[in-house]
This record gives sequence, C-alpha cells and structure tokens, in this order.
Amino acid sequence: MSTPLGVQLYTFRAALAEDRTAALARTAAQGFTAVEPFGIGGFGAEESERSKRLDNAKALRGLLDAHGLNVVATHGSWSTASLPAVLAEVATIGTSRLIAPVPAMVEGHGDAMKSVEGVQRFADALNAAAEVASSAGVQIGYHNHAFEWETLEDGTFAYDALVSRLDPRVFLEIDVYWAATARQDPAQVIAAYADRVQLLHVKDGPAVQGELQVPIGQGGVDNIAAIRAGHKVDCAIVELDDCAGDPFDAARTGGAWLVEQGVARWS
Repeated sequence: MSTPLGVQLYTFRAALAEDRTAALARTAAQGFTAVEPFGIGGFGAEESERSKRLDNAKALRGLLDAHGLNVVATHGSWSTASLPAVLAEVATIGTSRLIAPVPAMVEGHGDAMKSVEGVQRFADALNAAAEVASSAGVQIGYHNHAFEWETLEDGTFAYDALVSRLDPRVFLEIDVYWAATARQDPAQVIAAYADRVQLLHVKDGPAVQGELQVPIGQGGVDNIAAIRAGHKVDCAIVELDDCAGDPFDAARTGGAWLVEQGVARWS
C-alpha cells in the first residue's frame, strides 16, 4: 500500500508572498494535488477581522480550485473567542482538519511544554477546541517539533504527557524530521500512537537544529520506515522549512523519490 502525497505550502512561503497565483500554479505543476495551507485563523474575534480573514479564505479557495489543489488539512491559530470564526475559515478552504502547529498558536499556551501543569492546560485547551469543532464537522490536531521531547519535572517526555491527556478526537500529525532531530526514532513514535496519527510531515536532512534540509532521500532520516509505520495515515505531506536551492524542485525531487520507493503516490 502506498500513501498519498501532499505538500505543506509553508515550503513555498516566499513565492506565495510574492505571487500567490503563480506559486499555486507551480505547486500543481510539480505534481502535487493535495496541499496543507498555513496561517489560517487568528486570535482576534472582532467582526472586521473575522470578515477580512473569511474573505482571504474565499480567495484562497478559489485559487486552489482553479489549480486542482485539494486541502488535506490546514495549520492555524485560534483563541476560545475566535474559534467559531476560524472553523468557518477552515470550512471555506475545503478541509475538515485544523492543526495547531505549535502550542503558541492556541492563545495563552506558548510555554505549554515546559511543565506538567502547562501540558495539562494545553491538553485541556485542545480538548475543548475539539468539542467545539466536532459540532462543525472539524477535527483538531497537533503537530510536533523537537522541543516536545524535553523531559518534564516528573521525568516524562512532554510529548507523551500531552498525548496521554488528549481526548481521542484530537489527532496527531507527526513531523518525522523534528522527531528525528529530538533523537527519537520516528517510526517508533508513529507506531506507538498509530491509531491517532492521521498525517505525517516528511522531510530529510542532517536532523540538526538550524541546519538546512535536503530533498527526501538525500539525508539521514528514514522516511520510508516512518510512512510504513503509519497504518492510519491519510497523507504524507512533503515539507522543507529551509533548504538550499529552489524549494519547488526540492519538494518535487523528494516526492518523486518516495514514489519510486513504492511508499507514496501522487494522488
């Protein structure tokens, strides 16, 4: 079985800022049909801000549809007050998954992973968001970096402490590269939470904080084992935070390599 490929649009953020239409056209030309936007939502709940954000979501949806790009999930931010409006943006761009990419994207939880108490408060916030979102047909998810594998005062990893406190409705998006950077075995992490992992971020490089990433297959991260470990994964999402050269070419090269290995497919 092969896993469908997608791409996190953050990979192309510079091109999107310069010319969103051209960037999305090139995304499609690289062979990707599934994308994961970023930057949806916000903390403000004022009517003027909600209206502006919703207009932007409508414009994005129009461009995505024009280029045959489907939204598999979106990264976003919210507060308790703004969440209903953010869920309307999520529906507008055409997905049913809203992911917190870091704790700080849920208002008031920037330091969540530094203590047991912070983890508990953050888990409570995600669980509450999942309750509200479920009535709108949206799932709430969490995406890791490397800092989640710092040890808390009780000796547990912050990531494990968080997941153990999450409502089953909160799904996981495992970033393979950042798990490896935290000196974890990504395949083992995915296997441990396989029933909750719906999406993967696949990327490659030296797995060292601050160093450039490379096309998948040209670094030291075992993305193949990670993909194979995720038996409920709907999409393997290619991402490069920073790389040398053209990120469009790097994303295409990495995606093509995964397809050649038989673990992924373009659609």
